Amino acid sequence: MRFVEQGADIPDELIRAVTDGSATFLCGAGVSFRVDLPSFKVLTERVYARLGEAPDDEPAERNAIESKEYDRALRSLEKRSHRPGTPSRVRDAVANELAPPAVAFPDHLALLQLSRDGDGRPRLLTTNFDTLFERAARDAGMLEVPSYAGVSMPRAGGERDHGILHLHGRIADDTLDLEPTDLILTSADFGEAYLRSGWASRYIEDRMRLGTLVLVGYGAEDAAMRLLLETLDADRDRFRDLHDIYAIELGTTASASIWKAKGIKPIEFTSYDAIYDTLSEWARYAMQPVDYRRARIQDILGKAPVAGS
Repeated sequence: MRFVEQGADIPDELIRAVTDGSATFLCGAGVSFRVDLPSFKVLTERVYARLGEAPDDEPAERNAIESKEYDRALRSLEKRSHRPGTPSRVRDAVANELAPPAVAFPDHLALLQLSRDGDGRPRLLTTNFDTLFERAARDAGMLEVPSYAGVSMPRAGGERDHGILHLHGRIADDTLDLEPTDLILTSADFGEAYLRSGWASRYIEDRMRLGTLVLVGYGAEDAAMRLLLETLDADRDRFRDLHDIYAIELGTTASASIWKAKGIKPIEFTSYDAIYDTLSEWARYAMQPVDYRRARIQDILGKAPVAGS
């Protein structure tokens, strides 16, 4: 089904999974580009600037940035800029750079309306640290949407498995009375969450067993998602009962091949506007499918040429 003329076709089986409440959207930094929040690359650059630092004289950091391994660059920067007995200057800078802008968040609201459980409650997973999904929910009058982060997230499939779920942690939001949590920001944090203790890997595996995953706001070679995407790919090879994974993103000449190599089905668009116009229309359909179909039929009939004219 093509929800907008300039958009891509959304597979029928994915539309059914969303309507049935068996799909969970996993959202990355790209969902916030249209409200001017940074990508991981730009965030790293701004952290260096805010701290008055540069990677040029540090070969480890310069090489990491050239390889687009920004988590490794930030790990090195954090180690050399840390002052004993004080909070991390890098993490404070990240929180400051991700402060919510004073704008509306329609893209985030559409994703909340699409990513719902069988009881109609929002259940959205994100690797973003910001609180824009929480603000979108509040602005839309969705007052009973809980926010969880990191190891404090409820068990996938459990009774409390709903709300806004920050896989990599969350910054504070005094307006919403949300406390900060630990962040999965640097290579050391990723190693702990996905390898040493492995709690994030286990969570993703459980999520894949329960229903369809839909990635939005990630690139096919997103450095910040390296371990998560490798986890998805490894699990796909080992377990045949895992549900489909889709990726909704801008297409490039190579991206479809890269997604497919990871066992992920790409749904590619030509622009961000086309992505979020589609998500907005799809959310309208998901919230009231009967009324939406009736309105679409009436619109089509209204545009049809009159016989003999």
